[in-house]
Amino acid sequence: MGEERGAVTKTPFLLAGLFLLMVGTYAFFVLSARNEIYYLCGNFKSGVSYSSVVRQLDTANLSDYKIEKSEQGKRVTHSSALHLNLVRCEITFAEDEKVSHAIYK
Repeated sequence: MGEERGAVTKTPFLLAGLFLLMVGTYAFFVLSARNEIYYLCGNFKSGVSYSSVVRQLDTANLSDYKIEKSEQGKRVTHSSALHLNLVRCEITFAEDEKVSHAIYK
């Protein structure tokens, strides 16, 4: 009976430890995805070509991007599902397919 009681009292600690490990792992990936978006966004100054932006965004591991075309030109939104796409970089292009501005939100 003593061994069973010891196993029962260890179970909550094991579950709490496992939970903390999972939360820590998720936090690591969330921070890494935010850094990926932030630092890539910093590369997109006015005048950078559309092809250069897409080439750089294709190197991302924890985030992705979508391209929208409108009458004003192209706009690329770079974000991550780990942040529910709330942390993002919006890159707007002029008609000559050069970056007009990039905003980290």
